[in-house]
Amino acid sequence: MHSVGIPNDDDTKKQRPETPLPWRQLGILLLLNLPEPISACLIYPFIAQLVEELGVAQTKSSIGYYVGMVESLFFVTEALFILQWGRLSDRIGRKPVLVAGLVGLSFSMISLGLSHSLLTVIISRALAGALNGNIGVLKSAVGEIADETNLARAVSFIPLVWFFGSTIGPMLGGYTSHPAERFPRLFNSPFWASNPYFLPCVVAAAFAFICSFIALVFLKEVCPLPIITSALLLPPTHPTDTSTLLQTTPAPSAPLQTLMVRPVILAVSNYGVLALLDISFQALLPIFLAGSLSMDPSTIGLILGSMGLFNGIVQVIFFVPLHRRFGTRFILTGGILSFALIFALFPIISFCYARNGNQIGLDIWALIALQGALCPVENMAFNVIFLYVQASSPSRDTLGATNGIAQTAASIARAIGPAGATSLFALSMARQDIAGGMLVYWVLGFVTIAAAGVSRMLPAEPWTTTKQDD
Repeated sequence: MHSVGIPNDDDTKKQRPETPLPWRQLGILLLLNLPEPISACLIYPFIAQLVEELGVAQTKSSIGYYVGMVESLFFVTEALFILQWGRLSDRIGRKPVLVAGLVGLSFSMISLGLSHSLLTVIISRALAGALNGNIGVLKSAVGEIADETNLARAVSFIPLVWFFGSTIGPMLGGYTSHPAERFPRLFNSPFWASNPYFLPCVVAAAFAFICSFIALVFLKEVCPLPIITSALLLPPTHPTDTSTLLQTTPAPSAPLQTLMVRPVILAVSNYGVLALLDISFQALLPIFLAGSLSMDPSTIGLILGSMGLFNGIVQVIFFVPLHRRFGTRFILTGGILSFALIFALFPIISFCYARNGNQIGLDIWALIALQGALCPVENMAFNVIFLYVQASSPSRDTLGATNGIAQTAASIARAIGPAGATSLFALSMARQDIAGGMLVYWVLGFVTIAAAGVSRMLPAEPWTTTKQDD
């Protein structure tokens, strides 16, 4: 069975020097990945406040249920459509799918900014997920412009983009929401008062639309499409001879059954549980800061943005040498296990906050900083799971579909994570008699240990062409 992944033979790696990356195309692809984290993380600082202002939550402790539902909607609809976007990109190319996804993201953000009810918020987030199949397609495109000698370095920049976006997004959402109150001289019209979240949303929408234009004009198609044949270059031998033109008919998508092989199942399963842990933390942190520590949106945005910036810097500097030193599976398992300490820090912070008389002291800031310092460790796991997913694809023709399945699993996990984590958090706050109010952290700790066990089922290094059937 053919694999498009990286070899795991150390001698082969030593014999072949690293191929220079095609920086122009890689830079464009990374830029096209930026609107998604900005748009996704934009709502985190103000989502609890938005739900409260909509008046749908009966009590303050029930806000978490609605926050989790809104945050999960994007991933629910993404899970329903992302595989089809990936399979479509195998047939018509990566470029048109990327352009369509960016345009769809732009319109969904404008809709969110103009929302005045829970229903319109739900519709906006659902549309954003349904129209966006870009992340899986982008990963396929990055894998196609790299080879086995430079793929690890290429994928190390994908988290950098996410962390850069997760730095800009929360700051943009935290500091530009309610502009009529924050900047009354610039935004003094009734429109801004009645649409307090339109400014951050329209900025994110404009950026996504600009990126769609850049993709349309400057991005080169990287997918080796089956529809590109000699018929595109040579005219038919006779005006009535259409035999060569018929060769340009798009080849049918590969049956999904061909992807149900052990390497794909293992890689996708690990990606799913990793995504579940990560999105649970992302959903839990802002609502914990707002609900348990009474922080305002601007402070939450600053914390989330600082974590994103720190993560990006650490990834670029340390991932490649750490990957070479410790290997792929070691980094994956270590990244998953770091969640155990990340989740354990939440009740410790709560204890310190209560001991300080509900005041945020240096000890609490130090513990939050420790959580931020652990984030690069867990996020390095996403780099290496991408290598496993790329290597698990049975052939290059199924690379988009393989990444589509992986993103579907991740989207399902990310749909369950926010709703599950925030609902458990609300239950823990309301029922202190259950596990001492720490039920959510016990559950997430158990999931972390189980995920670490699943990661040990993978080979030490991604599959090779000859070993994928083992």
